[in-house]
Amino acid sequence: MRDFSDSRLSILNVAIKCGIEILKRAGMDEYMARCPFCGDTDNPRYGHLMLNIAKDAYHCVRCGEKGFAIGLYARLHGIDNKQAYRELMEMDDESPKVEIKRVPQNPVASLETRDRVYRAFLSRLKLSKEHLKNLIQRGLSWEVIAYNLYRSAPVYKKERREICRTLVNDGYDLKGVPGFYKDSSGNWTFSGYSGFFIPVRDVQGRIQGLQVRLDNNDEEKKYCWFSSEGKPEGTPAHAWIGVSGGPAKTVLVTEGPLKADVAHYLSRYTFIAVPGVNSIRGIEQVLKELYAERVYIAFDTDKATNVYVKKAEDTLKSLLEKNGFDVRIKDWDRRYKGVDDYLLALKKEKVKKVV
Repeated sequence: MRDFSDSRLSILNVAIKCGIEILKRAGMDEYMARCPFCGDTDNPRYGHLMLNIAKDAYHCVRCGEKGFAIGLYARLHGIDNKQAYRELMEMDDESPKVEIKRVPQNPVASLETRDRVYRAFLSRLKLSKEHLKNLIQRGLSWEVIAYNLYRSAPVYKKERREICRTLVNDGYDLKGVPGFYKDSSGNWTFSGYSGFFIPVRDVQGRIQGLQVRLDNNDEEKKYCWFSSEGKPEGTPAHAWIGVSGGPAKTVLVTEGPLKADVAHYLSRYTFIAVPGVNSIRGIEQVLKELYAERVYIAFDTDKATNVYVKKAEDTLKSLLEKNGFDVRIKDWDRRYKGVDDYLLALKKEKVKKVV
């Protein structure tokens, strides 16, 4: 009988046996590594292959390749899983000894609770001049910026604790709301970031979760989810699909909630924001709830040179067509990477013509 709990079959050991470069621990149960399938990015310090030590699984968020430890070894060595198992069991375990810390986590609260808490939370925050300038430069108006509740993340721990204290005193239950957790003193606080919050809404306009636009200049990681995974009484964020706009027969799909917000404002079309080009689970249901009939896929123009974005586009197109949607591919001038950039350029050109 096979023992799949043997450390020689762990995802870290298998990755090492496959010559995969493991970069760093990226979460309670995950390590970041360089993907052997897509070759990853030019930045050697960053990787898209996530190795889950709790599930002994892998998933590249760039090219979409995923599976389990034995299958990873089999694929990279051109053999079947039975042969991979035999070869791995004949080798020594070279994986680092890592402790899987089981910090008690709260399940995600209901959407109604999250929406209520996030709105109260954001109402207690301000938007810095730098972040306001960033949003205006993207083409958003002051009114839309205020309405969409973009807010700067507080920097100081004391301020974060005080905000949570007022929320609790006002009757808000922070348990199960991603981003919030209890500190060593047993008081509620929330994860700290340098950046601004972007609400991610559902079809009815309820806030499902928050993304953070980070202040760093790292092109590989400009956004992250507001999450408290791995922290006492914390809750991990999900990769929620966002909606910018209301029910419509024609809907466009792009990557990222801020891009969708900007594109919706500049075009008045309804946009769906997938958190990543390969993160499309449940998108057909969202489109049905919007009463969409025709769907335009508006991924960035780097799909012309990035085969993995093009592959993701083809996968999404096939999925939506199988669900009865009339699917089109939206293309534009390649001088502009994103659909938001393109729409902003059109707006500026229109203003020039009027003047």
